Amino acid sequence: MLKYLWAVAALSLLVSCQSQVEDVKETRLLLGTVVTFTVAGVPEDVALKAITQAVAAMQGVENRFTTHGDVLNTVKTFNQAAAGEAVQLDADVDTLLQQSITYWQQTQGAFDPTLGDLNRRWGFSGDVAPTQVLSKAEVKKGLARSGVDHIRRIAPRTWVKDKTGIQLDFGAIAKGLAIDKGIAKLQYLGVEHAIINAGGDMRILGDHSGHAWRIAIRHPRQDTALGWLDISADTSIVTSGDYERFFISQGKRYHHIINPKTGFPAVQSVSVTVQAPTAMQADALSTALFILGFEKGMGLVESMPDVEAIWVDSNMLIHMSSGIKSQFHLMQKNRDK
Repeated sequence: MLKYLWAVAALSLLVSCQSQVEDVKETRLLLGTVVTFTVAGVPEDVALKAITQAVAAMQGVENRFTTHGDVLNTVKTFNQAAAGEAVQLDADVDTLLQQSITYWQQTQGAFDPTLGDLNRRWGFSGDVAPTQVLSKAEVKKGLARSGVDHIRRIAPRTWVKDKTGIQLDFGAIAKGLAIDKGIAKLQYLGVEHAIINAGGDMRILGDHSGHAWRIAIRHPRQDTALGWLDISADTSIVTSGDYERFFISQGKRYHHIINPKTGFPAVQSVSVTVQAPTAMQADALSTALFILGFEKGMGLVESMPDVEAIWVDSNMLIHMSSGIKSQFHLMQKNRDK
């Protein structure tokens, strides 16, 4: 799933910084979105070499997890397999599927990697955006072809489904994994200060010439920022919102974040921003917490080390976990409303 966040640096910061080495910025089309690489503190040739290798690492993740296009991978093989047919997955896929099931357990099923058939029926990930509400009969069919309890790991890297039609979809977590792989490659090549921003899934490394990176959170209903975070540590920020892939039918908004319990778009939240140690974790949790809403999700966030969240609920009210309240700076015009 695509998730969007803005990354900006305050003008005063850009003017006041007297860095001896200018930032290197490169943009690529990857993972179904625009990915921006910002590298600071190293010469341009070092930065460009590191970015090139980070792109290759991220492209490899996309190739292993995509369910679209002509690329062959073990996710597609599993999705096409019949019930009872054992499929050996790539090592990365095997590991991420196990982690996905852990998130499924932690989030009471709000994060579900088996919604491939239902997501396909809604069509938000297709080339042509949907314009009609999926019928209850179609939703029922999609839900019948989902469920983590219908897949099993029977041997190292080997999985089987007990119901034909169960399809994996890593759209809510694989982008985060790709970003983590990209950051790991940058670090391996000597980069200590950088941001990878993949359409809103973001991993921040180090600081910006001794100053914090300023990360602005998009307002879900206005073309402006809701507020910002000042970050100067290795962390990830991901926002899930109902405002990027959606359509309006009879005055109601239908978007791409599907509730695995109902089969329809989740209604508890308008946007959720998650801060977590890795982009993979933030990616998965932003989707799950959007579905759970702040009333059910806040306790989960508070129980997880180094995880924070900001909700904008369906009434446009803002809710924050305890650890992020002192870090988040609400824009004054939003504060006054």
